[in-house]
Amino acid sequence: KPRAGSSSGDFVERCAADADCASGIYTSETYDAVMMIGKAAMMEDGANMATHLNMVGTDYQGASGVHTFDDAGDVPGAGYDLCRFDAISSTDVFFSCRAHWTLGGGIAANEFTGTTVKIGFLNPSTGPIAVYAPGFAAASQIALNVMNVAGWGSGLQFEIVYADSGCSGEVAATGAQALLDAGVVGVVGAACSGASMGANAVLSAAGIPMISYASTNPGLSNATAYPHFFRVVPSDALQGPALSTVVASSGATNPALVHMTNDYGSGFADSFEAHWGTDNLCNKIGYEESITDFTTQVAQIISDGCDSVVLISYASDGAAIVEELAAQSFAGSIFGGDGVAEEGLCTSMTSNDSCAGVVATKPASATPNERSVAFGLLCGANADCAGGIYTAEAFDAMIIMGYAYFAGATAPGVSMSQLIAATGQGFVGASGTHTFSAAGDVGGNGYCIGDFTVDAEGVASFTCNRHILVSGDGTPGEITTV
Repeated sequence: KPRAGSSSGDFVERCAADADCASGIYTSETYDAVMMIGKAAMMEDGANMATHLNMVGTDYQGASGVHTFDDAGDVPGAGYDLCRFDAISSTDVFFSCRAHWTLGGGIAANEFTGTTVKIGFLNPSTGPIAVYAPGFAAASQIALNVMNVAGWGSGLQFEIVYADSGCSGEVAATGAQALLDAGVVGVVGAACSGASMGANAVLSAAGIPMISYASTNPGLSNATAYPHFFRVVPSDALQGPALSTVVASSGATNPALVHMTNDYGSGFADSFEAHWGTDNLCNKIGYEESITDFTTQVAQIISDGCDSVVLISYASDGAAIVEELAAQSFAGSIFGGDGVAEEGLCTSMTSNDSCAGVVATKPASATPNERSVAFGLLCGANADCAGGIYTAEAFDAMIIMGYAYFAGATAPGVSMSQLIAATGQGFVGASGTHTFSAAGDVGGNGYCIGDFTVDAEGVASFTCNRHILVSGDGTPGEITTV
C-alpha cells in the first residue's frame, strides 16, 4: 500500500484519538487534500485555484508526507509498504508492514520505531531437568514470534531475557536478580517449584509478577507467602488424589511411596499420602535429588513386601530407581507422576525393557481449540519443542504475559499483576482455557493416565489412554478411557 512519508503537524495524534479516524484508511491523505485546498483558497479569495494549488503543492509538508505536484498534478509519493496478514487462529489475525519499496532503492526493511519490552524467562538450563530446557526455550520463541507479529502494528515488540533457574531456589534467585537488573516487566517461569519459590522472593519484593509453566507445589497457592505469582498448571494438591485413585484402581493395596525431598517431590508426596492414608502405605522413602544409587532403598522395599511403588521423581532419578527395581527382581507395579510421564524416563535407562509397564499421570490437555492446534503445528515443526514437556504451558505463560502488557496501554496505572489476573479469565490457550483464582491458580483439565510400552525394535512410547478429573476440593472423579 502507498507508504506514508514523514509526517508534519499533530494530525496523526489527533486521528489516533478519534475512533472513526483511527480505524480508517487514507485519512492523512484526506486531511492533506482538504488543507491544501483551504490554503489555496486563502490566496485571492479563491480565485485562480489551479495556480495557487500548484504553489501550495510545492514541497508541502503534510500529514501524509512531503508533496510536490508535477505538471500532471501527480506526486511521486514515498514508495509502497509491503504488508502481510498473519493468522494464528480466527481470533488471532494480524496485519503488519515490515518492509517497503521505493523507485530508487528497491525493497528494504522498515525500521521499528515503537517500544520494545523485555520479558524474563527462567529456564532450567542446568540441574536435574536440564534435558527439557531446549523445549521450554523453543516454546518461548514460538510465543515471542506470535507476540511480535501481533504487536508490530501497534508499535510494540517484545524481547526475551533468559536466566538459568537450575531447578534450585538459590540458582533461581540469582537468575531473578539478573532479570530485574535487565529491566524486565514480568517473568515467565520457573519450571521447578523450589526454583519458583526462590525467584519469587526476589521478584515479588520488586513488584514483578511471574507466571510459572510447570511449578505444581501446593504451597505456591499461598498468595501471602508468594505474592504476584501465577501458574498455568494445576497444583499437585489435585494430582496427588488423581495418582492415588489410579494406584487403587490397579488393585495395589500396599505401595511404597518413594519421593524426592525437594519442593516438588515433598509437596506431591504429601498430597498422595493424604489421600491414600498414611497407615495404608507400605513405606515412605524420601531421597535427595542428587542421589544416583538406590540399592538400599529398593532392598528396603522388597524386604517390606510392598506390592507396588509410587515414584515422585524426575526422569533421570526415576529411571535409576526403575532399573534398580528390575535388577533386584521386584515383581510389583510401578507408578509415577508428571515428573516421569514422558519417553525421557526410558531414554535415561541402560535398557528400555525396564520401562515397559510403568503407569504415570500428568496434567491433561484440554479439548483442542484453534490456538492449541496452531501451536501443535508450530511446535511439531521444531525438534526441541516436539520432544519437550510443558511446552504448551510455556507458550501460554508467555502469551498471557504479553497480552497483559498490551492491555496496559489502555489501562494506565494498573499494575502488571492486576493485568495478568484480568487477562487470565477464560483465556483460551494452547494448553487449555485458563482462569486464575485469587491465588493465581488454575483448575486444569484433569489428568491423563498413560502406559509405557516398548515395541519389538526397542522403541519406547508413553501413551495417554485414560483420564481422570479432580474437583477443586481434591475429590477425584471416575477414570474414563480416551
